[in-house]
Amino acid sequence: MNDAAGKQKAQAKPHFFLSYAHMPPVGTRNPNSRVSQFYEDLCEAVLQLTPLPTADPVGFMDETMHQGDNWAVKISEALATCRVFVPLYHPRLFRSTPCGQEWYTFAQRAANAPGGTAQNSAVVPVLWVGMREGALPSVASAVQFNHSSFPRAYAEDGLYALMAQRHHQGLYEKVVYKLARRIVEVALETVVPVVEPVDFTTNPSAFPGRSPADELTIAVLAFKDSEVPAHRDRGYYGARRIDWQPYVRGGDAALAEKAAQLARQCDLNPTIHEFELAAARLMELERPQGPGVLLVDRWVLQDPQRCALVREFARRNPAWVAVVEPWNRDDPQCAAETGPLAALSEQVLRHRGGSVRPSFRPIAGDGTDPDGVPTASDFGLAFQHAAIRAQKAYKERALPRPPVTGESRPRLRDAFGDAGRPPQNRYADPDPPAEHDEHDENDDQDEQDEHDGEFDPDLDGEFDEDDEGGDHDV
Repeated sequence: MNDAAGKQKAQAKPHFFLSYAHMPPVGTRNPNSRVSQFYEDLCEAVLQLTPLPTADPVGFMDETMHQGDNWAVKISEALATCRVFVPLYHPRLFRSTPCGQEWYTFAQRAANAPGGTAQNSAVVPVLWVGMREGALPSVASAVQFNHSSFPRAYAEDGLYALMAQRHHQGLYEKVVYKLARRIVEVALETVVPVVEPVDFTTNPSAFPGRSPADELTIAVLAFKDSEVPAHRDRGYYGARRIDWQPYVRGGDAALAEKAAQLARQCDLNPTIHEFELAAARLMELERPQGPGVLLVDRWVLQDPQRCALVREFARRNPAWVAVVEPWNRDDPQCAAETGPLAALSEQVLRHRGGSVRPSFRPIAGDGTDPDGVPTASDFGLAFQHAAIRAQKAYKERALPRPPVTGESRPRLRDAFGDAGRPPQNRYADPDPPAEHDEHDENDDQDEQDEHDGEFDPDLDGEFDEDDEGGDHDV
C-alpha cells in the first residue's frame, strides 16, 4: 500500500455508517429501539476486534447525534469519511429517499477508489428482516454478500426476528460478531477515498422513484421578522417565513426543519414551502400532487390578506392537507390571547355550510381545545399523526371510483313484498315514499365543494413572491 493510500485510510473514520429507515412511533413505544441496541452491540464487537483508540468513533448512527446538532451536516461528514457502509435491509429502506441519498453519496466516493470502484466490497448489508432477492433494487442486488454463511434463522427471517425471540439470543450474538468481523475485514482490505463533505440531501437517491403519496409538502403560514406587527414579539420569527420557531424564542432550529425530520422518520420525503407560494398547489382538487401538512401561526390570521387566503383553503377543504396549529402556552403573549385567537382560528378554518372536518381540528385536542399544540414535545407526535393521516387521505383520493350506472340503490324492504302484491323489480320502487336521504345530500355537498369555483391567482400574487424564502426543498 502506498503512503497516500495509507494516509487516507488512517484518516477515514468512523469505521462504519449505519443506514436505516426510521419507523413511525407505535403508541408510546419506539420501534427504533432495537436498531439502537443492535448499533451499540455492533460498535462493541468492532471495538473488540480493532486497536481503535477509545476516543475515535467506531460507528455512526443518526440517533447518536446530540440535540441541536445540524443533522444534515453531521450525516454528510460521516458519509465523507466512513470506511464501510452498513445498510439495514428492510422494505422501508428502499422506499426512503434519505436512505437512497446516503447510499448514493457513499457510492460516489467508492467509485473514485484507487484501482476502480470499491462500491460492492465497501458495503456490508444487514438483513433486518427477511428479503426476497427479487424485492431488492439493482444497486442492492449488485452487492456481493453471502448471507447463507450466517445462521439459517438469520438468512430467512433477519436480525429483528432473532432479537424479538429470546431463545435466539445466542444466534443474535453470533450474527453480530460475524458482521463486526466482516466490517473490520472490509475496512482493512478496501480503500475508499476520504472526500470533502457535500450536503447529501442535494444528491439523488440510489433507489427507484417513489409514489407521489410519499412526497409530503410542509407549508408554513407565519411572519418573517420584518413583517411582525408591533404588538407581537419578533423573537419567534426569522428572516424567512419558514424560519418560524414558536416554542423557542431566539432559537436557531426552525419548526419546519424539525417537522421535516419527523416526516423522514415516517418514511416520507418532505419539502418545505411558504404557504402563500404553495397555496394554489395545495388547493388543487382535480389533480392533487401529494399530501401536505399546513403549520399555522394563529397570529398571522389577524392579517386580512392571509386570512382571506386561509378562508379559501378551508372552503376548498382538501382532505389530504392536514392542519397543525402550534401554540406555545409558555409564551406570555400567546397565553394572554389564547381565547380570541382560538376563536378566530375556529371561525376562519371552519368549513362553511358543513361540519368542522377533522383535518381542521387542533391535533392536540378534540376541536374544542383552544391550546392547539402547546409544547414542542407534543408537536412531534401531533405532526407525525397529521402527516400519516394526510398520506392516507391522499391514497384514498387516488383510488378509482365505481362508475355511475344511473340505477337506484337496492331497497331491502322491496325484497319482502306482500303475497298479494304483484311482483316488482326490487331495484325500483314505482311509488316510493318521501324520504330524507341525508347521505345523498352530503354527497351532493361534497361534489359541490370539490368543483365550486377556481382559485384566484391574483390573490396569491399579492404576496411577496420574490422573497428568497420561497420554496425550500429539504
